[in-house]
Amino acid sequence: MARIAGAQGGLATIRQLREAGIPDASIDRAVARGRLHPVFHGVYCVGHRYLTAHGRLLAATLTCGEGSVVSHGTAAWLYGLSQKRPKAIDVIAPVEAGRKIAGIRRRFVPMPTGREIWRRGGVPVTSPMRTLVDCAGSDPAAIGAMIEQASVLRLLDIGAVDRVLEGPRRRGAKRLLRALEPWRRYKPGIKIRSRMEAKLLPLLTEAALPIPQTNVRLRVGAKTYEVDFLWRRQKLIVETDGGRFHDNPVAGSRDSYRNHALTGAGYRLPRLGWEDLRDRPEETMRELAGLLRAKST
Repeated sequence: MARIAGAQGGLATIRQLREAGIPDASIDRAVARGRLHPVFHGVYCVGHRYLTAHGRLLAATLTCGEGSVVSHGTAAWLYGLSQKRPKAIDVIAPVEAGRKIAGIRRRFVPMPTGREIWRRGGVPVTSPMRTLVDCAGSDPAAIGAMIEQASVLRLLDIGAVDRVLEGPRRRGAKRLLRALEPWRRYKPGIKIRSRMEAKLLPLLTEAALPIPQTNVRLRVGAKTYEVDFLWRRQKLIVETDGGRFHDNPVAGSRDSYRNHALTGAGYRLPRLGWEDLRDRPEETMRELAGLLRAKST
C-alpha cells in the first residue's frame, strides 16, 4: 500500500490494491483500523486523512477511471484563469465512468488527447486552451475574462484553440472565436501584467489603432523606465491605473518623478482607469486615435 500511495500523492485505488495481491478482507480491515481512509468510491488515503487541494483533484480522476482528467471550471481555477472554485470537481471521463459520485461533476464532451492533456501538481488536467473551449460551452459569460487572464499569465495560444476546434463540433465555439478575434494580431506570449492591460488590447484592435509595445523599458537620459504601452514613433505612452502598481504613496511619488522626466523628453502620458475601458470604451478609443494622429501629422 505504501509503495502504491507513494507514487500518487498518498492515494491508492481498490483496483491497484487488488492487483498488488491484497485481498478485499485485508482492505476492509485496513479501513476499519484507520490505515485506509475513503476519499471517493474505491479511492483511499493511505495512513492519513489529510488531502491537499491537488490531492483531492487527483483522487477524483482516479475514482473516475484511467484516462480521466480534471476539466472545465475546475481546470480554469487550477490554472488561475478563474477565481471561482467550483463546489464539485469537473471531470471528463471515459464512457460510463464517473457517474453519480458525490462531489464530482461528470462532463460529457469529447475526450482530450495528446497536447490537450497537461499535468499540474501530478493532476491530469485539460490544457489551458482546451479548458477555454470547454468553458465556452459551460460558462459563456466568463469566457472574456478568462481570455484576458490567460493573456496575463502568458497562457493564451490561439493556434492551440484552433487545433482543438478542428475536432468535433463544440458548443460555444462561435462565441469563443468572436472573443478571440481581436487577439489574433498580437504575438503569443505578449508581455501583459494586469487584466486592465489585457482589456485594452482588444479595444485597440477593434478601433484599428496601431499595435503598441507593451511593458517596455524606455531609456530617458541616464534613467530607464518601464511603461505600460508605448507608441515610439508618435511619442505616446499610455499607463493603465488598475491599482495593483499605482495605489500607494511610494508608487505615487515614484510615478510623479518618472512622469516629469518622460514629459520633459517630449512624451505624452495619458492615463486610463477601469471606467474608461469598461464604461466608455468607444470614446476612449477615439481619444487615443486623436492623440496618435496629432503626433504623426
